[in-house]
Amino acid sequence: MEWRAGCLLLVASSPLLAGGCQDVSIRKVGGAPALSSAGRMERIGRWAARQKTEAGTPPPLRGAALGPGAEDLSDPDLLLARAERSYRAGFQAGRGASEIDARYQVDALRDVTSAIRGMLPGPGGREADPRLARARALHSSAQEEFLRVTSGRSVRLDEDWRAGLEEKGIRLTIARDSHFLSPESFDRFYFDDDFAVKNLEDQHKTEGIGVPLIALRRFDLKKLESREGEEKFLMPRQVYPMTAVLKPEPTAPGGAYNLRLELHDPLVESDVDLGDRAEPLAADLTTPLVYHFVQSPLPILQEIGLLDPQWLEKVAGLYMLHPYEPGKIPVVLVHGLRSSPAAWMHVINDLRGDPVLRERYQVWLFMYPTGTPFPASAAKLRKGLDELREVVDPAHADAAFDRAVLIGHSMGGLISKMMIERSGDELWKLVGRRPFDELKAEEEHKAMLRRVFFFEPHPSIARVVFIATPHRGSDLGDQFIGRLADRLIRLPISMRLLYKSLLAQNGADFFTSEIREGGLPSSIDELRTDNRLLLTLAGLPRKPVPAHSIIGQIDPNLPIEYGSDGVVPYSSSHLDWASSELVVEGDHGCQDEAETLRELRRILYLHLGKALPGGEPAEAATTESPADRRDSNLNLPNAIRSLREPPE
Repeated sequence: MEWRAGCLLLVASSPLLAGGCQDVSIRKVGGAPALSSAGRMERIGRWAARQKTEAGTPPPLRGAALGPGAEDLSDPDLLLARAERSYRAGFQAGRGASEIDARYQVDALRDVTSAIRGMLPGPGGREADPRLARARALHSSAQEEFLRVTSGRSVRLDEDWRAGLEEKGIRLTIARDSHFLSPESFDRFYFDDDFAVKNLEDQHKTEGIGVPLIALRRFDLKKLESREGEEKFLMPRQVYPMTAVLKPEPTAPGGAYNLRLELHDPLVESDVDLGDRAEPLAADLTTPLVYHFVQSPLPILQEIGLLDPQWLEKVAGLYMLHPYEPGKIPVVLVHGLRSSPAAWMHVINDLRGDPVLRERYQVWLFMYPTGTPFPASAAKLRKGLDELREVVDPAHADAAFDRAVLIGHSMGGLISKMMIERSGDELWKLVGRRPFDELKAEEEHKAMLRRVFFFEPHPSIARVVFIATPHRGSDLGDQFIGRLADRLIRLPISMRLLYKSLLAQNGADFFTSEIREGGLPSSIDELRTDNRLLLTLAGLPRKPVPAHSIIGQIDPNLPIEYGSDGVVPYSSSHLDWASSELVVEGDHGCQDEAETLRELRRILYLHLGKALPGGEPAEAATTESPADRRDSNLNLPNAIRSLREPPE
């Protein structure tokens, strides 16, 4: 066992099998209230200075009973000044007087909301009003302080929390516009401000109304295998970006303060209604995404999925990152060898940060154990797409579903290519010497094998993107580390038992010599340059959909035809029939490169019949044939340009 442990460590530490996104991290940065921000304090303090009001003089608490100085105001400047004083007074009351602090924040919210409503459009438009940005900052700060002082570092929108507010004289109702946004759907919420993301250059945050939160969806591990309907296609322990908005409501004299809490989804909403005005919704799309991938067990699962894949079988499958959105085109991301959906963190962050793509596309992930033969994973993806459609679009009325885009990295590209191919009996001939119908097996097993070896192009796939894909294999399978990993992989017990059962029921002569003598192949074995499976796949007929290649090259000084990303050579990644090809400077994890991200955005804009902002005009989008054929490398330096001429 010691030798196996040492070998496992060697394989796990090999950079040749790395899956990308290795350096992105997230850490807690405190939990101090928003008031500690010097910039925000400076903006807020100017209101009181302009009104010649002493910032430290607390106003009387209002809400339930009017008192001196609590008269109804209409001038935005006066309202902002009083809101700022209420905000300061609450904060200075400290955590030891949480009831007073919370009440002051409600007063501040009421005044700053009225001030925002009272800011009329000027010659340059309402956004030109210099007070507006500061008013929004105060509005969000008061909300965050209220949530922090009443709940602590994490928010639980449960009955206990609301009961505690009642004891403080605050009656809170929660908007229930959808099941997805109901508080019962989430375990807890964290403040985005309490976390800092490192080593991710583009972070997509929007200033506006509300408090951005990291929302942890409720999940019971015991119910993993019994989930049904759409729930089955949502990732376990999914994390969502969410924005909380508190709205003061009319308060009767002598009664409790009344508040309404709304949860908003910044992936589909950009504005929030403040009475008669639509205000921009505060949002953070990056921090919850990084939290989800970094804090999840995915880095461990990618090792298990390669070396002991049976442990990943229960959680493998097709997952949506958001409840299904009719009318939005699916983008299905398929990771590669010794990898996991976390490899797509940069890509998802980039797509979410583009308002056009966010509005028109929905991102799905396919997670699978990378040690098993990849045709079996392709069959699982095919089945997952069919099952998901029967759940979310059983009438097949959503045309967007049939415009899905597959993006596969490394071995995930081979799985993606199989989604647009027609097998005939070519794959079966690699394992069986007699017709499949003569195979003796349990009906359940035979149906499963039929899905693996016999398939048609999937009708929902309208475009495919290959990133660092070894269409003709990789030297990795022939190198020491590849052979070692191949030896260490333990195929699932169910797969090994089925293999023995088939041999026993049909006799060894029923199968080809590779199966009789070599046994079941692992995924690494299938990636060897001389593997017959890859040669067979290369010759299968394809659905005529646009396909694009993105290829990494470590050394930009080499001629392209001799280039490599360190794992896959250019000669293996190149496809003569690709609609476009882009060679980027980078290694096998080139899905994170800025050039790759821009190319993916270009392709997705092209799929919409649009041009990338600031880029070239888009050709007419089609799902029938690769009519958008072009060579993206024409914009690159000569050292990294594809040698083939751009097609006519």
